[in-house]
Amino acid sequence: MLTTYNINICADKDFSSMAYLNFEQIIKKIDQLEEANILIAALEFRVFTHLEKKILSCQTLANKAGLHFQGAEALFNALASLGAIRKIGNSFANTPDSYKYFCEHSPHFKKGTIFLRKENRDEWSKLTNTIKKGRNISELSNEDPSFREPFTYAMHERSSAFTKLLSKIVTRKPVGKLIDVGGGPGSYSAEILKIDKLAQAVLIDRQASLNVAKEIFKNSKVIKRFSFVAGDLFKVPFGNNVDTALYSNILHIYNKSQNTKILKKINKSMNPGGRLILVDYFLKKNLIEPFRAALFSLTMLLFTATGKTYTFEETESLLKNNGFGKLKRYELSQGCSAIEAIKI
Repeated sequence: MLTTYNINICADKDFSSMAYLNFEQIIKKIDQLEEANILIAALEFRVFTHLEKKILSCQTLANKAGLHFQGAEALFNALASLGAIRKIGNSFANTPDSYKYFCEHSPHFKKGTIFLRKENRDEWSKLTNTIKKGRNISELSNEDPSFREPFTYAMHERSSAFTKLLSKIVTRKPVGKLIDVGGGPGSYSAEILKIDKLAQAVLIDRQASLNVAKEIFKNSKVIKRFSFVAGDLFKVPFGNNVDTALYSNILHIYNKSQNTKILKKINKSMNPGGRLILVDYFLKKNLIEPFRAALFSLTMLLFTATGKTYTFEETESLLKNNGFGKLKRYELSQGCSAIEAIKI
């Protein structure tokens, strides 16, 4: 069931009613870093891929991974203790899930998700220095196709949490001509086209992302109703006579001025009464809820040159100042929400 918020009433929680972490809970969360590093090491050394569907001795698996025996033995036993792999006598094997999602030879291999987890580990190691000294802008260019290709796969894999619900929101009315601005793999647009058989979609993003989208949906009937525009969102045309626009998980990448430029372009491309669906993590006024949105503020500090997590109010002000009104909020899942806005 969709939850629609009245945009004028979203009260902040009384802080006194919040449940706070006690000493043991804080230490437990810190200790989870050990488990995370063990699992990341397994991904780095491709342990699940080397195991495939085999049962391998510790020495054989260590040799395949190119590891020193003593360290490898400790790692494999730790993974077995965590339940990430199985130990059979003195040998090791994948679990059903570790093979299905983490072995590169599986048709269900989560290529993008794994890439992003390893990338996150590297970036989060810079947290204390970034907080102390500020962003290092020179390190924050993600235009390298070698980054964008697996990142786009990660966005497709992540989209499954929101795709069905978001498509229901969008297809409540005829979609018509849809532009998906910075739409990456086009996962949301594809699902929308499956529901609205008359809709047409224009996916606008960097060429490396569009290549991934074409690969993902090459065997889907909806690909015939896609067209593609490659390039920089600030430079490429968005077209005209647009009925519906998606601006999904892009707002947080840019500052207010940059988002204003893109929203003006979207508005200019749209027919009167056209709908914009903006999807992102949005904070409440207290800046600590929802939980995932609050943590995402730090993610944006680490991964973007100018981005941040916006509050509902900041976002709605941006929309009103750039030709949109009649705003509605929809709760999706995992702290993510959508705002529907009409061109006025």
